[in-house]
Amino acid sequence: MSSSVRRAVIGFLASQPIIVGVAAKYYRETHRPKLPKTPLAPLVGKVVLVTGGTSGIGEAAVASLGKLGADLICVGRSEEQEYRVDLSDMKSVERLKSKLIEEDKRPDIILSCAAEIFTDPSTVSVDGYDATFATNALGLQSLLSGFEDRRPEKVVIVASKLERSGEVEPSILKESRGRKLNRREGDFNAVKNYGDTKLCNQLLATTLADRWHETKVLTVSPGMVDTGLWRNFPTWFQTLTYPVRAIALRSPEDAALGIVYAIAAEEMKNIQSGSFLVDGKVEECSATGKDKEKAKMLWKVCEELIKDA
Repeated sequence: MSSSVRRAVIGFLASQPIIVGVAAKYYRETHRPKLPKTPLAPLVGKVVLVTGGTSGIGEAAVASLGKLGADLICVGRSEEQEYRVDLSDMKSVERLKSKLIEEDKRPDIILSCAAEIFTDPSTVSVDGYDATFATNALGLQSLLSGFEDRRPEKVVIVASKLERSGEVEPSILKESRGRKLNRREGDFNAVKNYGDTKLCNQLLATTLADRWHETKVLTVSPGMVDTGLWRNFPTWFQTLTYPVRAIALRSPEDAALGIVYAIAAEEMKNIQSGSFLVDGKVEECSATGKDKEKAKMLWKVCEELIKDA
């Protein structure tokens, strides 16, 4: 390769971040979420507990909720967190619940943003459960159960349209002691497994809406978002998909708009508990996600797994 061609190639490669950055800005500005034009209510005096509030969508939501005047309790895994928790570790969740009770913290709103996608099927939690399931679903149920006697006025769970292709069989989850969520055959697919846990979230919302009549329970799909959720994928995959993720996927700030809307929009007073929202509008979740009997079965199996941890 001649020196001139080599310089041209190097120049082209060096310009990629700039090209991608400009393209991403243009695309996102022209494809921003179009939310209903309903005013957001101030949250002054409201205590909002947020999981996953130190990065990605959660961090963006926290910034917006703070501007609305909310008193925020952010819980997460980092050492510097005042309210530290690893949602995949049931004993860690118990410690957090005890701390919140001791300090008489009574959130008016609970926002669940924490999530993981583990790409290695052998990755399990400290309790021996599928790590994606433990983080995204089991830990959340354990945390929420700590508020059974002091229920919040609203629970908002960051969901995903991937729940529509999710598969969850409570009997398999019980038999495998939290290692398998269904009978799916073939090679492990991390995204499908994530979708299974998002179906668990939808079923959890269905159960909570049925059990906590005085609490408004909502699930919100933020769309496809470029966040740290991709960090567990192989480096080659992250590199290969970077241009697409940077240009076509939503930023955390755009993704958080629909979540904050679900929490603070005046219109939400008229939305039925258990609803699935996309950009401020109610959409149908999967038929399985609304299955009350399956939801009750899953709740019971998860209760047993939490107790056995």
